[in-house]
Amino acid sequence: MEALSLFDTQPDHTTATTPPPAPPSHRPRAHRRRAGASRRPTLLAVDGNALAHRAFHAYGTAGMGTGGAGDRGALYGFLALLAAVCDRTGPDGIVVGFDCRSTSARRARYAAYKANRPDKDPALYALLDLAAAALAELGVSVVVPPGWEADDVLASAARAASEAGWRTVAATSDRDAFALVGATTSVLRLRSGMDNAEHVDERWIRRSLRIAPAQYTEFAALRGDPSDNLAGIPGIGAARAAALLGLYPTVADAVADPLGCRSVLGSAVGQVLLDDLGAGADSVFRRNVALMTLRTDLAVDVHGSRRALAPHAIERACDAWGLPALAGRLAVAVGARPA
Repeated sequence: MEALSLFDTQPDHTTATTPPPAPPSHRPRAHRRRAGASRRPTLLAVDGNALAHRAFHAYGTAGMGTGGAGDRGALYGFLALLAAVCDRTGPDGIVVGFDCRSTSARRARYAAYKANRPDKDPALYALLDLAAAALAELGVSVVVPPGWEADDVLASAARAASEAGWRTVAATSDRDAFALVGATTSVLRLRSGMDNAEHVDERWIRRSLRIAPAQYTEFAALRGDPSDNLAGIPGIGAARAAALLGLYPTVADAVADPLGCRSVLGSAVGQVLLDDLGAGADSVFRRNVALMTLRTDLAVDVHGSRRALAPHAIERACDAWGLPALAGRLAVAVGARPA
């Protein structure tokens, strides 16, 4: 993965023991816009692995896991990026999900799932552990679901928030979260630098992908996902998948109309899809849907996610980590709001 720029001004990597001053404390932009307006509370559901990857590669790896300057630099990057996401979204509550490292329900179902990815640097594992512990100390709700992934936490958070009368912003770099988009859920797609992060809502998906959000999982299952080592249906890329789902609400509806399916996809490619759906347990499309569908029933305590830690407690934690410059910014981002 190439180095990723997180902020307009980067710390000098040769002096990692002294992180740059944090920006002055200020109220989150999203919160300012909504101040005084009647609104649903906002839950920010964060893919912790996505933040950690960006912090790790942007701030370097030297000394990680030793308790020294490398740990402080990478933790600074992680927490500063979380603060930037909070500034962008102005949440009332925060939950951060991390992938379970010990077991994988998806890999148990399909051994080749993500098997194309190289082993993670042990220093990245050290940052993941350090970040989760730091978040817990800051009073941020952390969920590591046995057997599942951060995106499953985001999906479960979105459902729980909707049922509680909240709205959700899911912050992640994983496109699978597009399937969560709806009336009360949007996605902040993390890219290189917060200025390049994209706000993904229903309109964005319809305009950019030419499908409805509810169709995204089937769209991705047809196209495949090389990053997860999941091949799609041969001959079907994004354009053909969107064309098919533009005429039929589901793939099942499309294959129920063989002539129409072949007409949209072309005779040969259409027949490949029809044959795949007739292959039962060997169907590539069905396998992909099963693996790409996010769980929505994991336990997420929406009301328990409210920002509650006092600013002085955040300041003490930052001082203990050797990151005093972050205290003010984190107090605004994740600390308790004035009554």
